Amino acid sequence: MAVQGRKPVFADYAVASCAVQVLREHAAKTDVRIYGFCVMPDHVHIVLGPSESCDVVTFVGQFKNLAQRAAWRHGAVGSFWQKRFWDHFLRAEEQLERVVEYVLNNPVRAGLVEQWSDYPFSGSLEFEL
Repeated sequence: MAVQGRKPVFADYAVASCAVQVLREHAAKTDVRIYGFCVMPDHVHIVLGPSESCDVVTFVGQFKNLAQRAAWRHGAVGSFWQKRFWDHFLRAEEQLERVVEYVLNNPVRAGLVEQWSDYPFSGSLEFEL
């Protein structure tokens, strides 16, 4: 999920922290499995498994709304999400592992940290990392 104009909304520590908290709480509320996530300064990656009560499109829309509201509480102005998001269906366990690894290493590729584990806004709610 990208921010309009790639504005670094989540470069603010408090806003990024709120996005992670919103993700954790909303996943628990909806029984959606979060295999991997990374809140980058201008976009968010989430590798998820939908639940019986919450499909991917619904979860993403609700997450974007909740994260937007949390960002407003920390001084963000206006609506910042791009309307669309990119999704991809994973068919095998190997694909899941590869995609989670890719997501977790996003801050390394961007030069923000040397190791993915040093980045405070990424992780998994399903795997011990």
